[in-house]
Formats: sequence, C-alpha cells, structure tokens
Amino acid sequence: MLGRPFILSAISGFLLVRNALAQNETEASQQSQWQEYDCFDPTAPSLVRRGQSTTVCLYVGPGGDWNSAIKYKRFSVNFVADEFSSYNVPGSFGAIAEKNYFQSEATHIFAASQSKLSFQRKYYDTSDSFLYPYLTAIIDVDQGIVQGIAWDNACIFCEEKHCLPNTYNFNGTLATQEQIGQPVNGCRVEQLTCLEMKGGDNDVCELTLYVVWTGTDADGNVLLSSDSRFSMFPPNRVQEKVTDGYNNAIDTLKKKAGQAKDSVEGALGLS
Repeated sequence: MLGRPFILSAISGFLLVRNALAQNETEASQQSQWQEYDCFDPTAPSLVRRGQSTTVCLYVGPGGDWNSAIKYKRFSVNFVADEFSSYNVPGSFGAIAEKNYFQSEATHIFAASQSKLSFQRKYYDTSDSFLYPYLTAIIDVDQGIVQGIAWDNACIFCEEKHCLPNTYNFNGTLATQEQIGQPVNGCRVEQLTCLEMKGGDNDVCELTLYVVWTGTDADGNVLLSSDSRFSMFPPNRVQEKVTDGYNNAIDTLKKKAGQAKDSVEGALGLS
C-alpha cells in the first residue's frame, strides 16, 4: 500500500516537532514534549493501532555528522499500521544522483516514527556513482509504542560481492552488526544501470521507503506485516525478480529506440 504524504519540509538546523496530544487514557495522562526528529501527526492518535493511520517520517540529507547544523528534507507519511507499505519520493533519482541536490559526497537517509529513529543508510555515493535503493524499515512496537526501527537485510537483492556495509551512526561513522545487532549491508547499483532502467520505465532507483511492523499494537493485537518483508522470501526468487525487471526495462528501452529510429527513417523517406 502506498503512503499518503502530508508534510514536506526543508530546513536548516534542528527540526522540532511537537508530539500529538494523547487519544486514549494512557496518552491523555502524558504531556507532549519537544524532541529533535520526532515524528508525529498532530491530527492523528499517536499510538500505533492495527488498521489505523500511523505516521512514519523519511529524513534525507548529506552524509556525515548529523549532530551539527545541516540542511535536510523531511517527508512525513501516513500509513495504515501493519500493512506492507511504501512511499516513493518522485524525482528523487534525478535530483540526488544526477544533480547532487545536497552538494555533498553522499546522500544519507533514515526513518523515524514517534520518538524512535533508525540508523542511517546511504542512498547515493557521489564519489563512485553507486546507489543503494533497497530500503525496508522494520518498526518494532510494544503496546502501541514504537521501541525501535531496524533495517531489513537488503543483500537478498544482489550477489554477495555487490552487498557492502551501508549503515551509519549519526556522527557519520560506519555501524557494525556487532554494535547495533541488525543487518548493516546493502546492495549497490551502478548509476548507469539505474539510468538504463529509468529509460525502460523502471523506477527501482527512485528513493523508496518500504515499511513493515512487528510486535503488538495499543490494543494488544499482534502485528504481522514484518512476515511480508523481502528478506522472508528465498534470495534466488528475489534476485530473479530484480533481473527480470532489469531485462524488461532494457527491452522496453530498445523498443523505444527502435520506434524512434523507424519514425526518423520514415520522416526522411528511408523506410
């Protein structure tokens, strides 16, 4: 299910978002506070309930130390809790990979929900023109309160030699699996390959955040959408799908080129 964006903001420095006022007895007893990078929709209940709207934020900015004042963008999206969901940032590949929107050596992203943040992932590396487009956030919930956000294993999308360390602390240093206890590697895709797929109407390299949930909601219901994440499927099936998508994109691109050639030759009376 596609998420519905309701806020898009670009600011310098720290972004402070006031928590939503509580919607049930538990929430009503707590006064909201200002916290950096919080992610709430002031118009919606703040606790996670299966089948109801819940807010997830995608932060996008330059690589490096996020503890200092930086310029970034925030996309706040309302999803239906416990439905395998995604949000695509239209035009992100062109803005970031082709125009280097943040004028930095790399572009990093992270996800947030309530007062919890994921570690950062690199989306684009300017130095070697590689993208890391496979981003699935697993939101862990206990009685409706988000406990943490982990990244799904993205290595299922490619051969092992193309899956490299791609998880970062907020001071810009690489995070290790031993340090954070979750998958840290990601599949890299050459920018040229992305351009070929884009020409074939395949937008796999557009910045897209996939979201699933695990744990229990505010009513004690078990959240099951994490069972639908990509890493739960056999890697060979996932890689076949990626390869098929690439081949289909190239075929479409060749057909378009052929049609353009026929059109030109016809106009010149060469056909």
